[in-house]
Amino acid sequence: MSENKTPANVPVKRTVAQFVNIPATQKFLEENLQEKKSEFVANLIALAESDTNFAKCDPKDLMMCAMNATALNLPLNKNLGFAYVIPYGDKPSFQIGYKGLIQLAIRTGAYKYINAVEVREGEIDRNKFTGEMKFKGEKPENKVVGYVAYLELMTGFSASMYMTEADVEAHATRFSKMYQSDKQYKSQKSKWSDPLARPKMAIKTVLKMLLGTYGLMTTDLIRAFESDGTEEEQTGGRKFDDAEIVTQTEPNEPTQETIQL
Repeated sequence: MSENKTPANVPVKRTVAQFVNIPATQKFLEENLQEKKSEFVANLIALAESDTNFAKCDPKDLMMCAMNATALNLPLNKNLGFAYVIPYGDKPSFQIGYKGLIQLAIRTGAYKYINAVEVREGEIDRNKFTGEMKFKGEKPENKVVGYVAYLELMTGFSASMYMTEADVEAHATRFSKMYQSDKQYKSQKSKWSDPLARPKMAIKTVLKMLLGTYGLMTTDLIRAFESDGTEEEQTGGRKFDDAEIVTQTEPNEPTQETIQL
């Protein structure tokens, strides 16, 4: 009777739990996270087990992606809505939620007001040249016609950004390859195609554009913008991209992995 054995030259795919226990990975996490290491590892394993699609992702990619949230001190709890890691095929993508952007702005202590909401027909008058808006009252029975973000600094400076539904549709069509695919093949894989997720995507889009144009560009906000993979053609610009797992195989010796910076 023959035995089924994995060929020596075929690598065995590790789980996230196995990967984080590799000595080189442990060392890397200790150097980069220090006292946050244990909490990060527990959250990473819980994240990996929360969605079977993460099993398709390389554990190293998933770990690096999740480290963006830790670098920004944002919880990766999807119920809170601050930051997410989303699997797209075999690639994990780090995405910051609109609540995460607001949190980063609040931490500066420079904002008196910051908000982003949907706008229904008849709720505002807006001067497109000055950006000045007048709120005419809530019209909950009317259809959504756009989204607005507003900020006011403690200094008195204020600014707003308004996007119509047509603007939002053009943005999603231009930047999200998955949404382009949905429109072409009549599928619903993109969050832009999800009626429940789309409003949050639109709110985040207009808020991100406002902060990117008129907000205070702090180190954390710049990092958030660079790391965010919400435009789904990205796989998450990672803060720790210069870290590489290097596999070294010696004849008749078990595989060893090291992390080089």
